[in-house]
Amino acid sequence: MSEGGKKEPAPADTLAGTGLAALAGGFLIAALGIPSSTALWNWYDSPGLTPALLAGVLLVQAAVLLVRSRGGRGVEDVGPGWVERARSWGAGRVLLALVFCVGFVVFMGRVPFGVLVAAFVFCMTLAFRGLDPLRAALLALGTAVGVTVVFGRLFFVPLP
Repeated sequence: MSEGGKKEPAPADTLAGTGLAALAGGFLIAALGIPSSTALWNWYDSPGLTPALLAGVLLVQAAVLLVRSRGGRGVEDVGPGWVERARSWGAGRVLLALVFCVGFVVFMGRVPFGVLVAAFVFCMTLAFRGLDPLRAALLALGTAVGVTVVFGRLFFVPLP
């Protein structure tokens, strides 16, 4: 802490906020580069409207993170004990979920969609809910059938 009880800025939050702001700014510039109205659509139909709005929200979140980091209320510096701090907020669970999501994307189109959904739900259920394998398999099968029927048959969404 510095004099007067005010905390020092949190460098990890400052770095994350700066990177997020740069990313959001790039997305916003790209989204605003899409024509807002043409003979095919009005400004409110523009394909760039949703990405611009999302980039704007991300930019606001980056600004909040940067302001928060200046007040010293952010995360601790990356240093000794960072592995334990990452474990305390569940970094392993987040990484495992990312692995499952990447696996889903990698196998999409190579494995029938219903089978892929069932495998994804089964793995996620076993990993995060701790259900016994039979209950996880039943849940996965029900979810796969439900997703396939609702989207493929009811909404006529072409599934991969």
